[in-house]
Amino acid sequence: MKPLGGRFVLLREVGAGGMSRVFLGRDEVLDRPVAVKILNTGHDDTNLGTRFRREGRTAAKLSHPNIVQVYDAGEGEFEGRRVSYIVMEYISGGDLKGIVDRGGALPGAMLTRLGADVAAGLAHAHERGVIHRDIKPRNVLLDENGTPKLTDFGVARALDEGATTTSEAYLGTAAYSSPEQLRGGKVTPKSDIYSLGATLYHAAVGGPPFVGGPLDIATQQTENPLIPPRARGASIGRGFEESILDCLSIDPDERPGAGDLKELLLPSGIVGLAAPQNGGNSNGWSSGPSDDELGGTTNVAGGGATRRSSGRQATASGPPDETIIIPTRTFRSGTRPRTLLAFLTIAVVVLILAGAGAWALLGSNQDEASPPKNSGQEQADGSPKEEAQKLDLKQEPENKGQGDSAGAGSQGGSEEEPAPALPPEKAEQVVFDMYYEESFATPQTSWVFLSEGLQSEIGSVDKWAEQEDIYTFIYMEFLSMPQASITGNEANVAFKVRLDHNWGSEVLSGTWVCVNQDGKWKLDRLEGEQSKTF
Repeated sequence: MKPLGGRFVLLREVGAGGMSRVFLGRDEVLDRPVAVKILNTGHDDTNLGTRFRREGRTAAKLSHPNIVQVYDAGEGEFEGRRVSYIVMEYISGGDLKGIVDRGGALPGAMLTRLGADVAAGLAHAHERGVIHRDIKPRNVLLDENGTPKLTDFGVARALDEGATTTSEAYLGTAAYSSPEQLRGGKVTPKSDIYSLGATLYHAAVGGPPFVGGPLDIATQQTENPLIPPRARGASIGRGFEESILDCLSIDPDERPGAGDLKELLLPSGIVGLAAPQNGGNSNGWSSGPSDDELGGTTNVAGGGATRRSSGRQATASGPPDETIIIPTRTFRSGTRPRTLLAFLTIAVVVLILAGAGAWALLGSNQDEASPPKNSGQEQADGSPKEEAQKLDLKQEPENKGQGDSAGAGSQGGSEEEPAPALPPEKAEQVVFDMYYEESFATPQTSWVFLSEGLQSEIGSVDKWAEQEDIYTFIYMEFLSMPQASITGNEANVAFKVRLDHNWGSEVLSGTWVCVNQDGKWKLDRLEGEQSKTF
């Protein structure tokens, strides 16, 4: 097959919809991956093909970190026919809808930054007279660092103008369209704001504000009261909820502009914060490949993924043909330099025990060699009955101490008994909880499950987040639930878990060795580790 435009080689199809198909391709001139969107057969026979290419060139004029870059648009030979195509930046992290479908609704801390970034890109387009017309979760893509990017600028307008006014014109997008758009009115930048509000609503609650066909949704928008996101279980603040509801106002004049919305969500005005900066402390999301809808995603995650390491951004060179094997990760198998410290600790304990035994032996010999106290008085005054009472008094504190160990609550003092051994189920729970907390992309909550020794070895919470790619986590699922066995003072917990990142998914297995620290199991080292990504 000849390259489109003499330079774009199609590698494989990654998405399809009613109007177009999306391919992962390669720019042979610049040697980089690209996404190529080809208009389906039948549409090129109308003036839709001309609009498709013209709007693609219009979108190519936009240049912003939160907008998918359009590189080229034209005509070429494909499968024996003449087709219209648009070449765009390839985004490997999937789309927002896929993230919500797989991991559920997103918390406010993630959404405020994501919404601010998308609003910043939208403001850039509106300032240049470009209206998107089809903002929806599938058109918000995430790169390998979790940065959101709007896609299909201008393409939606071309498809919309070439389509009929039947329900097919809004297939898959009516739930996010503004009231004026559904009723055939004039589409303005404020129409995009409504769609962005509906997109954020979907991400916050797991579904759009209204469902149904275009006419049904248009009726619901004007006649049914909108249920606030928090009333549907959204984990967002009141201020963020009010911003979403302002975007979803029926009257376009009551909706904020894109620039104003960005400032409402992120007053600092800094954009790009949805992506980790040098391994920093923001949040990322992930999803697998997703299919293209009508006017849908221009880029879909390929079969392979590129993994970040030590804060350096990796570059993709197309999807790998085989599963990537990661030989090492944060933790190393076997012992660590702390073995010497452990040996010295054991030696000190042995010396203490030996000293205690010698002291006890010495005290016993002294008791045998010396006469009992007050022995003369007891011989002169004592009687068998009084002697028995004295013996009972001497035994009473010991008996009270035994009662205390059984939970009797006596005032008598006694030495505390050793703490009971920790059950293996507690170690299993620690392994489960650590990965569960990592899936929320909050390193502080998973850091607390590590032993003091492991924390000292890693150095800090920030280094823990960087080494584990915690800010790219979105979901976890145990393929084999943790199973613990006790060996001495340690618990060995075998497990197998799937960890979803924005760069793909990882299947990790091995054995966590847990130690008893302050009466709790703590994760101390990972042994027998095996890791595969896909």
